[in-house]
Amino acid sequence: MERILESSQDSDPIELVMALRELGLGMGHETGDALLASHPEFFAHKPALTEAFRKMVHAQDVAEIALLLQQDADGPVSFQTVAPKSTNIGLMSSNYAYNRLNEVFNRLDFRGCQQVVMVGCGGRPFTMFRFHDQTTIPQIIGLDIVPEAVETANVLAAKLGYPRIRAELCNGLDYDYANAQVVYIANMVSPKAAVVARVADTAPEDVTIIVWDPCSLGRLWADKAEDALDPRLQVTGRTSVSQTMTRDIILKRRRSKAAGENLD
Repeated sequence: MERILESSQDSDPIELVMALRELGLGMGHETGDALLASHPEFFAHKPALTEAFRKMVHAQDVAEIALLLQQDADGPVSFQTVAPKSTNIGLMSSNYAYNRLNEVFNRLDFRGCQQVVMVGCGGRPFTMFRFHDQTTIPQIIGLDIVPEAVETANVLAAKLGYPRIRAELCNGLDYDYANAQVVYIANMVSPKAAVVARVADTAPEDVTIIVWDPCSLGRLWADKAEDALDPRLQVTGRTSVSQTMTRDIILKRRRSKAAGENLD
């Protein structure tokens, strides 16, 4: 671990992240969390590792978006049928990322939802595409702070024939979630806990918040919202930890204490 981290400044970003991923998977998620708990000094490398991870994701975005734009499909078509099933770059292909959401859709009922907002949609908005494929939600809104990502997400949505999707240039910290019944927050959103708090500030009482959170060594390049969870919210479910050292956590508002009721 120390050898990998000491070489972080000189390593290729993809090779660096993949080396940490292999190490994390080899030791197991609980051992990885315990290692970071006993060596908090490792988090001093987080800024450099976050930048390395972002470079890796960007390289993967560029490669896979080029493949998607070359597709003959002129919509409507399911993203799953055209998404690259393997990649030579990064931790997961778009197809893997799309199917990683199976547990979320098996656990939650999205019938009746009128608006879902995805914070940090990126240029390959596979989560938004999954919502379009598997639900009838009228408004699927993506937010991103990178203009090129917003533009590409809208181009891909139009190409695939996804009329209920639109991406907007907006920081999740500034958005008003008053009309959202579901909010999904991507892994690399930062500061993640502050965005979750913004959702709690502005969203309806019955909002469901799904947070893509890192586990084990994945915490060295992504914020873990559960470590600083807004006290108004509680975890009502967690998906399995994936091969990317991440999982989805499902949040709801804490139940208000009724008169005469003891919730201790």
